[in-house]
Amino acid sequence: MRIGTIGFRLLLAVGWAILFYVTFEAVRQMGAGPAGKVFLGDFAHPWRAQFNTDFSLHLILVALWMIYRSRPWIVGLVFGLLAIVLGGVFTLAYLLVV
Repeated sequence: MRIGTIGFRLLLAVGWAILFYVTFEAVRQMGAGPAGKVFLGDFAHPWRAQFNTDFSLHLILVALWMIYRSRPWIVGLVFGLLAIVLGGVFTLAYLLVV
């Protein structure tokens, strides 16, 4: 395995661990219910709206890429939906495994 590949996989693993911890703490402190309200409510602020729009488009493109790349396509559809719903928690693990 090349050094660049090892570094990339290490970065994916560290990023996933950090993101999983932050997500766990958010759910522990506030529960999962407020997530949608907070995310959609942030669209009222111009810079948060810019960030959330960028993030949403990124999630959709990643999901479409997963659907395109997967055979059978139903597996890609499931992976794409998981990428949209779970974001980086799923996508970083997906990239690490695939």
